[in-house]
Formats: sequence, C-alpha cells, structure tokens
Amino acid sequence: MRSGPSNYYELLGVHPGASAEEVKRAFFSKSKELHPDRDPRNPALHSRFVELSEAYQVLSHEQSRRSYDHQLRSAASPKCPGTTAHPRSAHQAHSSSWAPPNAKYWAQFHEVRPQGPESRQQQHKHNRRVLGYCLLIMLAGMGLHYVAFRKLEQMHRSFMDEKDRIITAIYNDTRARARAKRARLQEEQRLGPQLQPPPGPPQGPGIVPPGPSP
Repeated sequence: MRSGPSNYYELLGVHPGASAEEVKRAFFSKSKELHPDRDPRNPALHSRFVELSEAYQVLSHEQSRRSYDHQLRSAASPKCPGTTAHPRSAHQAHSSSWAPPNAKYWAQFHEVRPQGPESRQQQHKHNRRVLGYCLLIMLAGMGLHYVAFRKLEQMHRSFMDEKDRIITAIYNDTRARARAKRARLQEEQRLGPQLQPPPGPPQGPGIVPPGPSP
C-alpha cells in the first residue's frame, strides 16, 4: 500500500521547484476537497485540511520555504553509513515547531460534537424547531403577499370604476350637447323661410323703379 505524503510538496501535489502561483493554485484546488464544511463530523478531514493549510503557509512564503527546503535536504542526506533519514521526519519536525498564524481559528474544529443518541435526538429537535420557524415565516410571508395583492386589486378596481364613471359622464355630456345642437339646427331650418323677407324687383345702379302713371 502507498503511504501518505512525506512532505509538504507531496501534500499539495506539486514538485519542489514549483512557483508560488502553482503552489497557490494547488492549495485552492485541494482545499475545496478537504474543507471541514464538507463533513463537519469527520475529524480526519479537518486534520488533513489543517495539514494542507500548514503546508501552504510554509511554501507560500519565501523565507519559510527556504528553511523547509533546507530541512528536507538535511533529512535526505545520510548522517552515517548504512542509515538514511526520511523526508517525513523533517515534515514532522517542522510541524511540531511551527504553528500557523490562524491556529486559534482552526483550534475550534478540534472539538467534535458528541455523536451519542441523546445528542442526535437534541439535534433532530433543534432541526425540527428551525424547520417549524421557517414554515411559519414562509406562511406569514405568503399571507402578507395575499393581503397586499388583494389591496392592490381593490385599488385597481376602484381606479377603473372611477375612470369608467368619468368617461361615461363625458360621453353623456357630449351626447346631450350634440342633441341640443341638432335640435337647434332643425328649428332654424324650420323657421328659416318664415323669417326671410319677400323677394322684390331687382335693384341695381342706373335702374330707376317705375313711378306712378299720370
């Protein structure tokens, strides 16, 4: 069976000569797979993520990376004939002597919730209570939306009724004016011939009407 990663480079999946950008991309890619939020009840996942974060903190800074590379080279060189140190010893030594700057943040994940029947039952009760609150909020929101919709519909209906009333009043007034005007024109046409003067002889310049005969 293949053993776990022996150093930070293998943990991140990059070669020792990788650039800072390659280290960064590898860390972001691995952190999505090993983030504790994917399975909060798995302490092993948290431990692997802490090691991954620790590896990135070391390899992302030039000074700490140079020191770590020196420890790897020192651990890889044999100290006496017939014995060879493994790079994992440098990894463990550096892990024990170096603490990440956000150690307080990651320390909270060390406390794993108890998984006994009582704790699970309490968690289920809590989940049901939260679900009930969510349903109540959703029903209240639906009720408010219904009331607002009915109020808006009532306002729209009142507006349309008032509009119809105004249009009907304008139409009736215009119709009444048209009838009165038509009646007046008919009356004028009926009384027109009676009001006109009787026709007389044509008069014009140079024409003298005939006088009485002697």
